[in-house]
Amino acid sequence: MTRYDGARPVAVLYTGGTFGMTATPRGLAPDPHLREQIESLVTRSHSGETAPTWTYETTARAIDSAELQPGSMAELADGILEIVEAQHPVGVVVIHGTDTMAYSAAFAAFALADIDVPVVFTGAQVPLGMPGSDAPDNFAQAFAAASEGTPAGTWIAFGGRLLPAVRATKRSSRSLDAFAAPRPLAPGSSGTPPELTAALTRSAGRDAPRIGLVKVSPGLTGGQLAAALAECPAGVVLECYGAGTAPMTSGGLTEAVRAGVDGGSIVLAITQCADGPVDLGRYAVGSLLADAGAVAGGDMTPETALGKLAALRRTDLTPEQVRSLLAQNILGDREDAATS
Repeated sequence: MTRYDGARPVAVLYTGGTFGMTATPRGLAPDPHLREQIESLVTRSHSGETAPTWTYETTARAIDSAELQPGSMAELADGILEIVEAQHPVGVVVIHGTDTMAYSAAFAAFALADIDVPVVFTGAQVPLGMPGSDAPDNFAQAFAAASEGTPAGTWIAFGGRLLPAVRATKRSSRSLDAFAAPRPLAPGSSGTPPELTAALTRSAGRDAPRIGLVKVSPGLTGGQLAAALAECPAGVVLECYGAGTAPMTSGGLTEAVRAGVDGGSIVLAITQCADGPVDLGRYAVGSLLADAGAVAGGDMTPETALGKLAALRRTDLTPEQVRSLLAQNILGDREDAATS
């Protein structure tokens, strides 16, 4: 656990998003010059007391988070690591757009699995400086979380909630209480295995692979899944019905999964349900999915499944090693049918 000690700074990293947007003739766009406003927020949140030392960094380009790409997530995780290694902060606040915050934070949670300080993502539904903005309160909460004893790891501070990144999801496009973690941290997490620690160290500076997210629906065909795997050969998250079912006996889906896995891709099966894990052995069609080579994803959220798979595939670990790690509860990210 870390706590501000008067010497180590709080690092603030601005990436863009609604938080710092300003009006332009074409609508709201990220403001690349936000430092003065952040300074005012730090002063305001520590009125009557000495504010902690803090630093301010920006990514190469402030973006609308809807433009987030796998490479952006990798660059952000590497940037956070560089800040921690260079500045030795007590914690890091990451100002990020809300639309993809859960994806970016989940990727960072695994890419930075061994980081020894809290990394706290935050943002806003209403831009800073506009009436009714939630930016000041969200920033104050994130700054406090980064400096006042939050356990090391990756978090989202938003709307009065402090949520573990591996369980968080955006629940509303309009409410100021925009994020939730419907599933608590899964008990019995293993922590980061030594082989993953070494692989993560070696992966710094590499791009992140493109991971597909395919939602099972009536009429899904093997051709559609094969096309997704062709576009995203590192892997696809397959968001299944219920306990992990899909139309495996028609449309060539079984063959598409098997062909993808045989070719080195990973198919990670999760559930569309808000509660409960996949259990590929419960139904015959789920067993077909497992027999074809899909990995059961427990009760991982889509954001965490995508982030974990991308972070692991960014390393030089073999597909077999990645499959094994996906099946493990490393950061409280997944609970299985046998334990839920």
